[in-house]
Amino acid sequence: MHKVIVVGRGLFGSAATRHLAERSDGILCVGPDEPTNRLTHTGVFGSHYDEGRMTRVVDPSSEWAVTAKNSIDRYADLETRSGIKFFTPSGYLGIGEPGSDYNERCAAAGALVGVATEKLSAIEIRAKFPFLSIDDNADGLLEIGTAGHISPRAMVHAQTKLAEMAGAELVRDEATKICNSANGIEVELASGKILEADKVLVATGGFTSACGLSPVDLGLRVFGRTVVLVKIEGSLTHELSNMPTIIHCASGAYILPPIRYPDENTYLKLGIGTDSDRTFKRLEDLQAWFKGEGSEKNRREFTDFITNLIPSLKTCNDWHTNTCAVTQTLSGLPIIDYVDGRKIAVAVGGNGKGAKGADDWGKIAADLMSS
Repeated sequence: MHKVIVVGRGLFGSAATRHLAERSDGILCVGPDEPTNRLTHTGVFGSHYDEGRMTRVVDPSSEWAVTAKNSIDRYADLETRSGIKFFTPSGYLGIGEPGSDYNERCAAAGALVGVATEKLSAIEIRAKFPFLSIDDNADGLLEIGTAGHISPRAMVHAQTKLAEMAGAELVRDEATKICNSANGIEVELASGKILEADKVLVATGGFTSACGLSPVDLGLRVFGRTVVLVKIEGSLTHELSNMPTIIHCASGAYILPPIRYPDENTYLKLGIGTDSDRTFKRLEDLQAWFKGEGSEKNRREFTDFITNLIPSLKTCNDWHTNTCAVTQTLSGLPIIDYVDGRKIAVAVGGNGKGAKGADDWGKIAADLMSS
């Protein structure tokens, strides 16, 4: 009999497991490894199967700024104790436009938690980042030191390693059913094995509703997102060496600087949320999305956008797409709460930006389960 079973080994689940294990015994985490071949995989997927996620403190929402600051302050400790590096402090640039207060709201939220930012004019943006082609009326917001990008894969590995070092157990399997029993809560696995615990925390992201793992309707909207990756090599490697992570306010595009991927190649990545993004409710549809290549229309539009913003990318010949899923909540914040008495709780809803503050959202979930 375990005290807490955490279902889900993504960014929220692995963080919650570590925080729980470092304060108590009897902690177990359930979740499969990343599939070696996604085309033949028959189970669930994770959006953290990637090497690049933007991290920064500044955000229009103070809640996101606070959790990001708390998490980023712990990055160095997590890296040191686990021996796994996952954070690259490349900085962050918000490219604004007239009539938008996005940068102003981001700066204000950052100031509340003591993070310094620098406002830039279009001339100053071009001087710092000459590879960018921007309008004369654009403005910029720069955050350095605390901003950059993480490898979500490596961060999950670091959290999992530290959780196991603290005594947590790990079961590399999928949970298929969660229900009340005479002794507590039962978690049935794909293998047929049944685990028991006093409490269960469900942190299964976009697969929560599709797999029926929450006893109540959380009002989640899960939609697919296509990302475009362009291979960076030759002279572009030097030209883009000081590139920060970027949010382009007018389009909503998020752009990651060149990052080395497991195939030993270096890619620049971008994504843009669009009205044409597909929503998913059924497990079969989510599985098919993760096995596919995304939207061809998005690929064309995103390629045009990024080559206009960074003209030198027009010389690149190697472009491809990938897929991920965004789990959106009604509030725009993660749902971390009990959903069945004080026995079953959830920690879901990254809303497209959960990675940066994942460690603190995991801590909040651990606090809840410890209460």
